[in-house]
Amino acid sequence: MNTDIKQILNALPDLALLVRGQSVVFCNKAGCDMLGYDNSDNDNFLPIIDLIDVEYHDVFNEIWQGLLETGRTDFPLKVTGFNNSKHEIMFYADSVVEAEQNTIILYGKDFSLAKKNAAALVESEMSQRILKDAALSFLCICDDKGISYMNPAGLKLLEGERENDVLGEAFSRFVHPDYKSVFNKDFKLLSAETQAFPLKLIGLKGGELRVEMFVSKFRHGGRSAYLIEAKDINDLLLRQEELLRVQGVLKKKVAERTQELSKEIKARIEAQKTVEHMTYHDALTGLGNRIQFVHAVDQYPTLLRGTEICDGDDPSEKKQYCAVLVMDLDHFKDLNDIFGHETGDQLLRKIADLLKEELIPGAHLARLGGDEFALMLPVEEKVDAEYCAQRLLMRMGKAFFLSGKEVYSGCSVGIAIGPEHGETATELLGHAEMALYQAKHKGRSTYTFFDSSLKKNLEESSRIEHLLRAALDKDEFELYYQPQIELQTGRLIGAEALIRWHSSDGMVSPDRFIPIAEKTGLIDPITDWVMTTACTQAKEWQNILPGIRVAVNLSAVSFRQVDFVHKVAEVLEFTQVSPGCLELEITETAIMADFREADRILNSLAELGVHLAIDDFGTGYSSLSYLKRFPVNKLKIDKSFVLKLDQNQDDAAITAAIISMAHAMGTKVLAEGVEEKSHMLFLKERGCEEAQGYFFAKPMPAEDFLRWCTHEGAGNLKTVAG
Repeated sequence: MNTDIKQILNALPDLALLVRGQSVVFCNKAGCDMLGYDNSDNDNFLPIIDLIDVEYHDVFNEIWQGLLETGRTDFPLKVTGFNNSKHEIMFYADSVVEAEQNTIILYGKDFSLAKKNAAALVESEMSQRILKDAALSFLCICDDKGISYMNPAGLKLLEGERENDVLGEAFSRFVHPDYKSVFNKDFKLLSAETQAFPLKLIGLKGGELRVEMFVSKFRHGGRSAYLIEAKDINDLLLRQEELLRVQGVLKKKVAERTQELSKEIKARIEAQKTVEHMTYHDALTGLGNRIQFVHAVDQYPTLLRGTEICDGDDPSEKKQYCAVLVMDLDHFKDLNDIFGHETGDQLLRKIADLLKEELIPGAHLARLGGDEFALMLPVEEKVDAEYCAQRLLMRMGKAFFLSGKEVYSGCSVGIAIGPEHGETATELLGHAEMALYQAKHKGRSTYTFFDSSLKKNLEESSRIEHLLRAALDKDEFELYYQPQIELQTGRLIGAEALIRWHSSDGMVSPDRFIPIAEKTGLIDPITDWVMTTACTQAKEWQNILPGIRVAVNLSAVSFRQVDFVHKVAEVLEFTQVSPGCLELEITETAIMADFREADRILNSLAELGVHLAIDDFGTGYSSLSYLKRFPVNKLKIDKSFVLKLDQNQDDAAITAAIISMAHAMGTKVLAEGVEEKSHMLFLKERGCEEAQGYFFAKPMPAEDFLRWCTHEGAGNLKTVAG
């Protein structure tokens, strides 16, 4: 056997077998360790059937026959080692020619723990998403005079017990001697860096810590200072990344060697399939197109026989059925606009390769067009289709590296099951796309099964869209105003303007019609009306309620419009209201969708003189290293945290942490959803400047709001001040 091939296979971290006929002539080191197999003697041939679990013998014989005919395939099998260990292996086969004998290399990856790990990973990601910046970040403020602030997490990482242990100390004291030369830069130069850089720190007790550090300049205490944010680097992850890189290089070498041996054969096959490929395949990704996919699904045995789905517990009663998954990328248009269509095409090709790796025997994959892909796979239970969708969401949530750029593109998935949800490919595709639309409506990055109610919901959405198009002309919209209170003084400082729709069918909730308005493009004229109406009202109130500020919620769609800043300037000019009387609220999710463009827009709005607030703070995935750059006057803590302040210790801790960090950045905080006196007292004690909620007043029409401010609300505000 070729010594180079043997060395390459021995370096692989997963099982690799060299099979001639039906005998194992070589097993790599990782495979021997897994199976308890001694292959020190090259002449010690082993029938491969001895490794296959007895229940899979018939399956293996069928696969082996197909393998000899095609020369390349991938398939799952259950394997029993000589040490009685059980393994579920996904095999990938490649044929090579050696010494004029047909030889097959089998690569195998153990996926026995994949299902358990997937469930644990989903739960872990949800529990960590809020606290990853608020609780686990190392935050430090320093200048030429030394450290002036260190958050509790940072103090703990540096092995300190009291804040005074580090205050006044030069930050360079904590830099490991091996990294002094790397860190020997001016803070001003470090703050200009756009990427985090690695650094090793040493604690007060001599402990070493590897971090990624980011330095930014800002104003603190009336003078220039630097905010240092660092995150602990997990050594295990670094080793895994290095292992994956080495594995990729080795796989590439194996592929290159086998490609050289089979180049002539592949060239002949490709020449014969060229015409068919152009007819039935997508030119960009090489996947099957809609025509091929429809044909493959219509020929699926379950649909041809009309077999009913069985969900019983008896395995003998279960029958294989057809699951159709339609996957669509989230915000792909935005990605094209930001990085260009060439990068978008690269991403589509990368995703096509990723999906092909996930295919199981009997499955079919296609690109339907644009950023939409379809997958048909045979499953025995509906939970198998659900597991596949979860795996797609997890894989698509990771970064893609394209032309030196780090690109993220999540996805949404719709699922239809045949023959329950349709007996033809056209029906199943249509119903899966309805389910996909519902998944996007839920907020993207999720999956949904088709349900007959989806048709009714789509019809209802279409009806609301029709009514919505005429609502502005019929003057059916009205603004309600909810007071915003300064907690320390009980003084009324502003009001949030909230839209209400009195349609011919009655009151329609904003949660129902705003998403439809965003999808249909009607959100822009609605936003223009809201800003104009709110500014006009603020102008009228100035004589009675001097200095009152009106806050307007912005849709992410409107915020990203090219001429949005110009529209705001036109509204201010038309209403003649002072720019300081208008506050625009943007969700952190909308900002982080494209933080560079958001930075440009927010700075342009700040130049107009309007106030800016980040709405629903704490519910997104924003990073303080970006948020602190924006000219934001206020953070609004989402009401989901405030409503359970006296019931949930985690919500109370997160709320207190947000207030503390906002103050460290010189930003005010407003808490939404204050409904109890205990909520108000908690926020007031922790220095939260502003609040709104039912404890003070519900949203009211303009006339009722004015009456509340001048009469009814006076007593309540005195209670707050006391």
